[in-house]
Amino acid sequence: MKKTLLLIVLLVFFNSYGQQSKIDSLTLQLELKKTNEEKIKILELLSKILINYSTPDKSIPYFLEMSAISKKLKRHELESQSYKYISECYLKKGDFENAEKYALEAIHISINSNDTNFYLIDINQLGRVYHHFQKYKKAVETYNKGISRYKIHPQGNAICTIYSNLGISYGQQGKIEKEINSYLKSSKYADKLESYTAKSFALYNIAYLYMDLNQYEKSEKYYLLALKDSTKIELKAYVYMNHHGLGNNYSRWGKYQKALKHNKIAYNYYKSTGNKLYQFDLLNNTAIVYGRMNNPSKSIKYANLALKLAVELNHKLAIAGAKQTLANGLINLKKYNEAKGILLEIARDTTDVKIISLETKSAIYQNLSSVYEGEKNYTKSLEYFKKFKNANDSILINQRDSNISDIETKYQTEKKEKENLQLKTEKVEQALLLEKETKQKWLLSFGLISSLLILVIGGYFYQKNIKQKEVIETLQKDLHHRVKNNLAIINRFIDVVKEEFNNEAFDAKLIELQNRIASINEVHQQLYNNKDATKLGVKKYIEKLKQNIENTYVNKNITVEQHIDATVNLKANISFPIGLIVNEFLTNSFKYAFTNTEKGKISININEADNHYKLELADNGKGFPKGFDISNSKTFGLRIMKLLTQQINGTFKIDGANGVKLTIQFPK
Repeated sequence: MKKTLLLIVLLVFFNSYGQQSKIDSLTLQLELKKTNEEKIKILELLSKILINYSTPDKSIPYFLEMSAISKKLKRHELESQSYKYISECYLKKGDFENAEKYALEAIHISINSNDTNFYLIDINQLGRVYHHFQKYKKAVETYNKGISRYKIHPQGNAICTIYSNLGISYGQQGKIEKEINSYLKSSKYADKLESYTAKSFALYNIAYLYMDLNQYEKSEKYYLLALKDSTKIELKAYVYMNHHGLGNNYSRWGKYQKALKHNKIAYNYYKSTGNKLYQFDLLNNTAIVYGRMNNPSKSIKYANLALKLAVELNHKLAIAGAKQTLANGLINLKKYNEAKGILLEIARDTTDVKIISLETKSAIYQNLSSVYEGEKNYTKSLEYFKKFKNANDSILINQRDSNISDIETKYQTEKKEKENLQLKTEKVEQALLLEKETKQKWLLSFGLISSLLILVIGGYFYQKNIKQKEVIETLQKDLHHRVKNNLAIINRFIDVVKEEFNNEAFDAKLIELQNRIASINEVHQQLYNNKDATKLGVKKYIEKLKQNIENTYVNKNITVEQHIDATVNLKANISFPIGLIVNEFLTNSFKYAFTNTEKGKISININEADNHYKLELADNGKGFPKGFDISNSKTFGLRIMKLLTQQINGTFKIDGANGVKLTIQFPK
């Protein structure tokens, strides 16, 4: 559901400072006015408050009245604005047909206007409608119509928002390069037009993109850049929008206190302005942060507050999101029956809502699988796990089909270009044959034609090679995704076995096995997400393994430090054994190196030289017992690490005199 809910609250170009008392006052004044001229003035003020503060059902009658009076008075810009507001209300209600209908009504009025900015604002609304209902290609087409008009008649600042929203729609199609270029164009126009608000929004979108790519440091950098000129931004909502973004980024990054701090700053602002959509999102995000902090009670508290606001707004997507967050909190408290009721209710309520994405359905199925597993109803658990897997596979197929469609489009374009080139070549050849007068000219012509044919043939095979490479990369990603899912199924079966046997020693061995599976699974996960499906960033990979072990063996007295350069990459076939070696060392250190009260430190280092890598793992624990013979040791962990080192043609050196230190050097 990437950015779907975000678009509802971020791309609205107006700002609301209204309070309920203002609405009551203006509606009372409206009833007392008799002439259309008097009424339209009140409606114009009232509409700007209603659009953000009131519910769609209460707002629509006033917007319809505004459109009717504007039409009579021939106030075309106000008539267009009222249609745009009505479209926004239906967008919030999840009603695509009416949202599109009224956005088109607005464009019908503005298309013949000499004011390009007026037209672009309406185009932006229609594009948002298509994006919100996951019609991303239609959204891109719509935004590009606005850009074409602007190139002929450049007017106003709305072009900045058009380019930003175009980038978001490209992002939903997985066209990252086009997404970034659109944001950069938005930023360029913002600089040119001296629009700090548009500049902030463009930087915000770049930050959001990096957050989606799990590049949290870069995301933080762009959010802070977006805040840099905050004193110059006219709409203060854009300032606090970036605090909201920072809260999201820190939450995903694992910096939870920072996430809560920025969420609170943004929430206090939007509460003071009466913007309930932002209030909802911030409450829901805060609930998610507490969930990640393993504080389910606070997570449930904030999820309930978010749900209350979503119901007030009558916003189906927001209600589903809040309920899902609430269900997660209940699952963590092992209140499976309550969680199950909520999840089944979401699944039932969202069957007719087209804006609910496959990602959302996938999350619902995954949670239901966990609930039934908690209730020891393993048949139902596996049934919903299968639905979860099918939904994930559908997401992958959609992505793959989109990639294949892009390849096919490129192929057809290249084919036409080759046909045109071939026609041109034939004409050149005929001209040369007709004009040849001497043997020297004929030989020269022949040489030119031969060179041209070589270029055409070479170009054909070059393009064919590129297409084959793209298809292979797509298949590689597909393979990594399927292996990842299959490992998840194996992991789930192990969970089922653990439930059947009440034996701590047996459970411990199975948990160690699951950690080994997790280390392999993480390779496939990251290779699937990487642009290059053959190489793995070691720093991020090791960090995931470290977190997994820390979550398994909870001991706050033990700290794990890693010193790995972010530029170090390993080939896929090397990553598997390295991950398993690190997993075994960390497991043994947590289990055997320290007493329960002793403070301990474990360090992980990977250094890169010209022709080899060096992996160093060390703890400052009690080391090996006296008389321990490493060369004759038959312990399972050591045997695994030695075998894996041989597999990558590495040298194995371990010292247990002062803590345990393992050094493995292996060739590139």
